[in-house]
Amino acid sequence: MGDVLAGVRVLEVAEQGFVPSAAAVLADWGADVVKVERPEGDALRQVMRQGLVAQTGDFDFLVEQVNRNKRNVCLDLKHPDSRGVLERLVRWADVFITNQLPAVRRRLGIEPADLRAMNPRLVYARGHGQGTKGPDAEAGGYDAVSFWSRAGIGHMLSGPGGVVMQRPAQGDVPSGMFLAGGIAAALFARERDGKGRTVDVALLASGVWTLAPDLVAASVLGTDPPKPAQGPPPARIPPLVGSFFTSDGRVLLLNMLATDKYWKPACEALEAPELAADPALRSDAGRAPRLLELRERFARTIAAKPLAHWSERLRAGGCIFASFATPSEVQSDPQVVANGYLPRHPTHPHARLAASPVQFDEEPIRVRRGAPGKGEHTDEVLAELGLGAAERAALRAAGAIA
Repeated sequence: MGDVLAGVRVLEVAEQGFVPSAAAVLADWGADVVKVERPEGDALRQVMRQGLVAQTGDFDFLVEQVNRNKRNVCLDLKHPDSRGVLERLVRWADVFITNQLPAVRRRLGIEPADLRAMNPRLVYARGHGQGTKGPDAEAGGYDAVSFWSRAGIGHMLSGPGGVVMQRPAQGDVPSGMFLAGGIAAALFARERDGKGRTVDVALLASGVWTLAPDLVAASVLGTDPPKPAQGPPPARIPPLVGSFFTSDGRVLLLNMLATDKYWKPACEALEAPELAADPALRSDAGRAPRLLELRERFARTIAAKPLAHWSERLRAGGCIFASFATPSEVQSDPQVVANGYLPRHPTHPHARLAASPVQFDEEPIRVRRGAPGKGEHTDEVLAELGLGAAERAALRAAGAIA
C-alpha cells in the first residue's frame, strides 16, 4: 500500500525547490497537498526561462518534479481579505509547510503560534538556509550557498584544476526528503499524544550530514582531510578500488573493498589469470608491496577494450562495479526501469519524473497528476472549505484570490 499518508492534509506556502520537494514526497505518499501560490507566481517558474538550466520547452521540468501530485490555490496572503481563507485552510490542514523567511512569516502572521491558535494539533514544518539560531538565522539561502558551499562539499570536491559546482537542486531534493521524514515522525508522535510539533530542516544541516565523514575526520585530525586529488598516492590504494578509463573513453568504477573475496573472480574478469593464480597475491599482506604495480596492470588492460566488454565480464564474475552513467543511460538502466524509479508523467508520456526513493510494500511511487497551474484548483478547494460561488467571486474581484 503506497498511500500511507492517505487522509493527511498538507498546506504548502513555499516556492523554489527545497520545501516544495518535501511536500511532493508527502503527496507521493498519498497526502492531499494544497499549494498556496502568490499571484506573482512561484519564483521557480522563472528559472528555466532565465536560461539557468536545460531548456525543455513547454514542459518545465523543475516545476513538474517538485510540484506533482498537488493541488494549487492562488491566494494573495498580503491582501487583508485573504486572512479568512487562510484560517479555513489552516483549520483544514494537518501539516503546514513553508520556506518563507522569518521576517515574512511575522509580517504575514504565519508563525507557529499564529497558526496553532487556529489549529492546536497542526504540525508546522520549516525549511531554511542556515538554521533557526545564530547570526544568519534570518538570512536567505539557496542550496548552492548553504548546502554546497557553506557546508564544505564544494571545497572537498574541487581541485586545483577548477571549481566543481553542484547540479540543479542537488541540495534541495535530499533536504526535502529529510523534511518529509521529519514531518512523518511528527505526525506519528501526534497520533500518540495529540501534540502538534514544529519540524525544522536547514540546507546547511543537510550539507553537514552529507559531508559527515570528512567533517568528523577534520574534528579528529585538527585539519582538513585530503581531497581526492591530493589523497593517498596510488601505491596505497587497493587495486580493485577506483576509476579506470576504457578504450572508448568511458569511466569504469571498481569498488571491491573486500579484496580477498573478489581477487580471483576480478582477476579472471579483467583478463589477468596469472595474477589470480599467483599464491603470493591471495591476501592483502601479499599484495601490499605490489599495489602500484597491480593497479597499473589493471589500468593498461582496461584501457585496451571498451566499456561494454568489461561490463559483461565483470557482471558474469559477480564483481562490484559500475560505469559513470549519463542521464540518458540512467533512463534505460534495467534496475531503474524494473523498480519504477523514473515513472512517466501522466500527461507528457515522453517525460519522466524522479520518484521519491522510499517505497512501501515494494509498490512504486505513482505520479497521479502533473504539477498544477497557478490557481488551477482555487475554486475547487475553496468550495470544499465551504466558500460559495458568491464569496469566491467577491474575493476574486477584490484581488485576494485568482
